Amino acid sequence: MKVLKYGFIFIGTLFMVLVAIGIFKRNFESNSSVTIDAPVEQVFAVYNNPLLLNHWVAEFHSIENISGSLNEVGSQWQMNYQSAEGTPIKMQHTLTSYIANQQVGYDYSNEWLTGTTLVTFEGSDNESTIVTMNQQYSGKGIVQNAILFLIQGSIEEVNQSNLEQLKKLIESTHPDKLQDDDEIVL
Repeated sequence: MKVLKYGFIFIGTLFMVLVAIGIFKRNFESNSSVTIDAPVEQVFAVYNNPLLLNHWVAEFHSIENISGSLNEVGSQWQMNYQSAEGTPIKMQHTLTSYIANQQVGYDYSNEWLTGTTLVTFEGSDNESTIVTMNQQYSGKGIVQNAILFLIQGSIEEVNQSNLEQLKKLIESTHPDKLQDDDEIVL
């Protein structure tokens, strides 16, 4: 009986801690960076090409235009992902800043989170480019914030892995020779 009592106390305490985290920890941040051995113009072109996203973005499935044109500030896009378990995930993106060969910024949201991403491109010389991604995000409720608190390390790992995949794509291939394998609706 004591084991059951202490078990309930432990579970109750754990629940209260998660609720407190969800209430008080509302904003999260992720920073990732990679140096790519290619000129900034090439890196920016590959990063900004929607037909190449499936080659470097984890679980990416497709992109759909909602309004506006490619690279137009204010344009809206739906990014469709498919989790490893096969669950579809949809994310609405609104382009908030675009300076060719320098930066891309966008707001994003779905049913359980909202966020902002700014990706900058800095040519360190004619041979390499530093790509830096800064994300700020928040859950849309207490439960979502508690979950984000628990998985924030995984989010940062995925972002870093995506940038590493971008690096691998650019350094090991010629972008003009890549072909689209997935359906992209623009």
